[in-house]
Amino acid sequence: MIDILYMINYLTNGGPTRVLQNIIKELDISKYNITILTLINQNNQEIVSDLKRNGIKVIELNYEKKMSTVIKKKNRVIELINTINPQIIHTHGIVSTIIVASNKLKNRKITTIHNNIFEDYKYTYGKMKGIIYALVHLYCLRKFNQIICCSKTSYDILKNKLKNVSYIVNGVDVKKNENSVEIRKKIRKELNVNEEDIVYVYGGVINNRKRVDELVKMFSSNLKKNERLLIVGDGPLIEKAKENANERVIFTGFKENIIEYFQASDIYISNSASEGFSISIIEALSCKLLCLLSDIPSHKECFEIDTNYYLGEYFNETDFIEKKNRVCKKMETQNRDKLVEFQKKYLSAKSMTLQYEKCYYK
Repeated sequence: MIDILYMINYLTNGGPTRVLQNIIKELDISKYNITILTLINQNNQEIVSDLKRNGIKVIELNYEKKMSTVIKKKNRVIELINTINPQIIHTHGIVSTIIVASNKLKNRKITTIHNNIFEDYKYTYGKMKGIIYALVHLYCLRKFNQIICCSKTSYDILKNKLKNVSYIVNGVDVKKNENSVEIRKKIRKELNVNEEDIVYVYGGVINNRKRVDELVKMFSSNLKKNERLLIVGDGPLIEKAKENANERVIFTGFKENIIEYFQASDIYISNSASEGFSISIIEALSCKLLCLLSDIPSHKECFEIDTNYYLGEYFNETDFIEKKNRVCKKMETQNRDKLVEFQKKYLSAKSMTLQYEKCYYK
């Protein structure tokens, strides 16, 4: 039996947690003894309880959400890890990676990179701090036995800077209410949207990197009478995004049941400036949504996995209307069951976990 300690800042509904949940769900529990160590006091307790019900040990340190505070506790965390003494430590996120890079830990070290560290930190922390954090992260990664990027795009950025780097594309299995017709009717009634309307949906945080305010501005001037834009999520720039909205743009705020809002929609939209490999896109495909995505490498990567499948279009500011109209036209003839087929074939939890297991047994 292999003892694995997973380290993550906190367990929430975000991408890294969902990837971790799906890895654990697909592992053969008879071969692994699994512990999750969370650092920050923002765990979703429903997720924690669900993991514990399935026999997973979860240790919550509940530190304040501040990188400097957690780093100051580094020696205490290292003592705890040495007490657990797992054969493998698998980190998710910069903070846990900084801690585990310590020479005081002799365990086998694996990490998953969930973003483009150079672009993401710039948008999150500002240009100067972003560069510093990226360089610190890069330095710490050199202390790891294996570095796994969540996309080929991220891998291409790091492959010439690090040894032992590879990539495993994210995958998830989505729990959907099978009565999708009734769900669609219920959510559309809740939102006062007609059944025949075309609904574009964005789901996620509303921040600088996601450029939702620009997205809303583009749509507000280009929505037809039978079209709606649905923004499911919250974040620091939500009020700025609302400033650009007209009456056909609907803000729902954060929703636990975001999959139901995907099921009530037709086309998934993202204007993100930087991504690792978006979990929301995978979830949208599983709900039979075509995609209209910004022209960035990780979005293109999704479309290029298998060009025999039509997933949608990627756009920039100059061809947005053209691409939007093209996706709408395709929607009329597209066999959207093919989108689910694609997601299960290439972006499922099982296909992802099989590749992680090969890393664990190296």
